[in-house]
Amino acid sequence: MQKNNYLGVGIMAKKTRFNRFFEYRSIKNIYHEFKGLCFLYDWLDTNKLYENQREKYKLVPCGNNPIKAILFGPMAIGAVLSLITLISILSLPFYDEGENFQWWIPLVTFCWNLLFLNLLPITARYIPDKMMYLDRQNQTVGFTFDIPGCEQRDDLGNCCFKWEEIVCRLTSKMGAPGVMNYFPEISHIDQEKYPKTIVTGSVVELSANPVHCYLLWECYVRFMDLSKPLPDVPVYEQHRHLDPITAEFDKNNNRPSDFWVDFSIEQQIEIRDEILEDAFPFDWLKGKVNDEITKPWQHWKAEPERIEQLTWKYKVKRLLVQLFIGFP
Repeated sequence: MQKNNYLGVGIMAKKTRFNRFFEYRSIKNIYHEFKGLCFLYDWLDTNKLYENQREKYKLVPCGNNPIKAILFGPMAIGAVLSLITLISILSLPFYDEGENFQWWIPLVTFCWNLLFLNLLPITARYIPDKMMYLDRQNQTVGFTFDIPGCEQRDDLGNCCFKWEEIVCRLTSKMGAPGVMNYFPEISHIDQEKYPKTIVTGSVVELSANPVHCYLLWECYVRFMDLSKPLPDVPVYEQHRHLDPITAEFDKNNNRPSDFWVDFSIEQQIEIRDEILEDAFPFDWLKGKVNDEITKPWQHWKAEPERIEQLTWKYKVKRLLVQLFIGFP
């Protein structure tokens, strides 16, 4: 990355400069086809309303409800019980003659994990995530939680603000000795009046480099730009025809139908990493504006033979995780 002083950036520009967008998604999703022992697995998808309308909404995660963090406690207990079960099994050769195996240990372990395995989807439905979401069609930003002082409501009845009132600040704080960490802070431009709108963008990669903050913000800015079609990336493959601007552009662009369908998750991640390599040396403050890739079929070719398959190995692994940890 270019040696620029990113500490004084403050509010980030609402424009795109790097213009390389990629969000991977398993279109031929095998994971929902096998639910294992989690009979209410479909209830875990609490954001289905937004995900079924990706041409309109984009979710901005802003942390789970604190109550939901408590729900992972039973998983930790289940993992400890599983460890005790494993130790009990490994100690069988050392049992004295006539000493019986304590069958109640694995029985309690599996019952505990199966109970909370199916309880988690119920709690996920009734204790929803706190989310910010972008509305491309109405050019608003909504919140699934209460914002004091907010009067405007969107189609879903949630508090919302105009997109033009939302900004992103490049914030930083000292982490390890001598290392500055960067975070994108998205909020209403008037933070004093609406402090509850402050959301720290989810940047899971190395926060010591601001490149991930810029990539995330450009992704949001580009999504809300009605002068352009949706970016040609896997996450919008099944929704492009529902956005009039995108549908018209694809028709004029002679875009192949279902282009991203035959790309495996592994291949998509490789493409993402390729783009990320170009992002690090890019000058995000003064660099030349890149042309957007509008014909990805001229850059990448699908390898359908690499698409993940629902094999018996995957099923066994999934069942073991559910039995020993209680994770869906």
